Amino acid sequence: MGKYAVLAVLVVGLCLPGTAIARDSSRYVCSAVVEYQAEGALSRIGVSIDFLDTRAEKGDARRYQLSSIYQGKLFQGIMIDRSENFGRGTIKLRNGESQYYDGKFKLEQQSDDSYIMVLEGRINDDPAAGKTMYPIKARLPCVDLSV
Repeated sequence: MGKYAVLAVLVVGLCLPGTAIARDSSRYVCSAVVEYQAEGALSRIGVSIDFLDTRAEKGDARRYQLSSIYQGKLFQGIMIDRSENFGRGTIKLRNGESQYYDGKFKLEQQSDDSYIMVLEGRINDDPAAGKTMYPIKARLPCVDLSV
């Protein structure tokens, strides 16, 4: 590429408004083994949630899609957020009639710029069997996969 072509690309790049080149979506994968009370006994379950944030269809809100694979099935939930509080809400992760998680989530930025996802709700350790959902409070460390 010649020096004039490089200069042209640089000029066009500098003329674009900042929002045009800013990141407009984010993706975090948050995972941990968490404890919960099930039928009077302390139990453990591995929880991994993919959090995808994109601009909502009309551009006036954020669209959060939370996904988790459990028992070989994809459980998902989607919500539209019009609040000023990024990365929080209430969601149900479902696959058809099967439900894996129902409750609140909150993506929290830590002092070192890493993130954790806080869950407070109910989880099902055997959604294929339609078993009871148990109360859960968990903090899942996240990996930022945003481009």
